[in-house]
Amino acid sequence: MKKILVPIFYRANYGRLRPVLKAITNHPELELQTITGVQAARGYFFANLQHSEPRDWLKAIPWYLKARVSRALDGDFVIRKMKADGFSVGANVPFFLDGGLPATMAKSVGLGIISLTDTLRKLKPDLVFVDGDRFEMMAITIAASFLNIPIAHNEAGDVSGTIDESIRHAITKFAQIHFTNTDESRRRVLQLGEDPRFVFKVGSPSIDVLKEIDLSPEIEDGSPEYINLKKPYLLVTTHPVTTESREENLNLVETILKVIEDLKMPALVIGSNPDARSRGVGRTLAEWYENAKPAEVYFSKQLHPDRFYRALANAACALGNSSSFIREGAYLGTPAVLVGSRQQNRERGENVTEAPADFEAIKKSVLSQLAHGRYPSNSRFGQGDAGRKITEILAEVNPPLQKSFHDIK
Repeated sequence: MKKILVPIFYRANYGRLRPVLKAITNHPELELQTITGVQAARGYFFANLQHSEPRDWLKAIPWYLKARVSRALDGDFVIRKMKADGFSVGANVPFFLDGGLPATMAKSVGLGIISLTDTLRKLKPDLVFVDGDRFEMMAITIAASFLNIPIAHNEAGDVSGTIDESIRHAITKFAQIHFTNTDESRRRVLQLGEDPRFVFKVGSPSIDVLKEIDLSPEIEDGSPEYINLKKPYLLVTTHPVTTESREENLNLVETILKVIEDLKMPALVIGSNPDARSRGVGRTLAEWYENAKPAEVYFSKQLHPDRFYRALANAACALGNSSSFIREGAYLGTPAVLVGSRQQNRERGENVTEAPADFEAIKKSVLSQLAHGRYPSNSRFGQGDAGRKITEILAEVNPPLQKSFHDIK
């Protein structure tokens, strides 16, 4: 059986890849392997002390010590959700450094290459399935490539802002098999010199998820961070823009929060991802929620993927800079306002409008989307069968390990 290793490093990564994990598990010719990433303190205690940059060392040290001696790795959010859904985890790989800064993100990639190389040598997969464009995926791509392990890349060829776009196209040049969401993305992969025989338009697995789960609105009783999905509300998710300054990132998130306060409507605010600049963005969100105590606004650091999709499906308007507003939002028809440059030039459906990080511009765009209401479902990012297509291709296709640049005649 061909062993397919799927690294799961963050909540959105797991949320969209569940159909692929299920399809690989059920395929008679494939064996699924999964790994997750955990804090560096769990396996590299002294390197973590040397290279992490926490906001408060007095608070961080006890946590590092607890992480060092603890074997209860199920406490990690993603690991708990994977096991609850019936997936086993082959290894928990320590490499995330604390800090949320450009330097700690760069160092995490370096430490990740070391950790992931050791893990790959133990698990001996026949292929690594890499998703998207984040820094964690860059680490395992480099490790697998130097170990001569073929790579399949999901969601290749997209364009966006920040360092993510550079990472995505770099992974394309390492990968032997390419899966794209759209025809336009496939064209870009071919433009990068990839062999057309190994570039496949399959759609996004996240659309598979949306077709499988119950998205009907409901009140989540007993969950104080949640909101009544039966009434109009904003869904707000703001991630850092790694290629912009700390001041620009703070201005973006602070302006969005001012709009929320001014509109005085219920809102569900989700915490940011751990990219560089997340220290300022995350602290600003948390302190605003704690100090301002805005009425009918609920803050959650992270949600189970199904709960997030349900919130996105029923929101009156999505606000921020998450790619889910583009991809899943198009299929759901959720009105969305993208703020800033993080998703710049990304292919999108009719449900999305853009605004600069300016109070009046954002407010005007949100009010316009609220007045418009829901959009028709757009299936440009998938028909709900990506998991099956990807798995069949993984079982049948065996490209050569040595790549050659494919010139477009």
